[in-house]
Amino acid sequence: MLKNRVFLIGLGAGIILGALLFQLMLSGEQNRQKLGQLGNESNEKVYTQVEVDALLKAERDSFKLDRDAKAVIKKQAELPVTESKEKPAATAAAPAPSDEPVKEQAAVNHVIRIEVGIGLTKTAELLAENHIIADKAAFVSQMKKSKKLVRAGYFLFQERMTVDKAINVVTGEPLTKKEADAISSSKKAG
Repeated sequence: MLKNRVFLIGLGAGIILGALLFQLMLSGEQNRQKLGQLGNESNEKVYTQVEVDALLKAERDSFKLDRDAKAVIKKQAELPVTESKEKPAATAAAPAPSDEPVKEQAAVNHVIRIEVGIGLTKTAELLAENHIIADKAAFVSQMKKSKKLVRAGYFLFQERMTVDKAINVVTGEPLTKKEADAISSSKKAG
């Protein structure tokens, strides 16, 4: 009976040791696969702190410009409604503010779509073709100096803008597709 007992203890210890080694082998294989996946993540864009700060500042500036532009549009939309409700004596003073929007509308507005990945020089060419800017080289050099990025999307430009104004528009918040379509359809209707 002693011989069977030693045999069974050896067999049990061997099975336990084999199971532990098998578990260790599986754990090592999983870690190797995780390490192999680390190199595949390098396709993602990595930003430095300076770039992140610049992008955040540009985003905040564009948000402020967008908010201000929407407030101006909202005020202009409310002007005709308030004029019709005013007394005739107050209406005599009203034509002066209504002359300003007519002057702004005299400038030709263009809704231009800047494609993703179009690049700085092609953006300058697109703006020059539509008579937004006069000097492509000045636009490109000013954009490089400011280290701002051209955003993709729909933008509202006026003809013969200054380079600085064109840069503010291109680096600002783009219009939504609905806003661009609304502006284009009102331009065609007008």
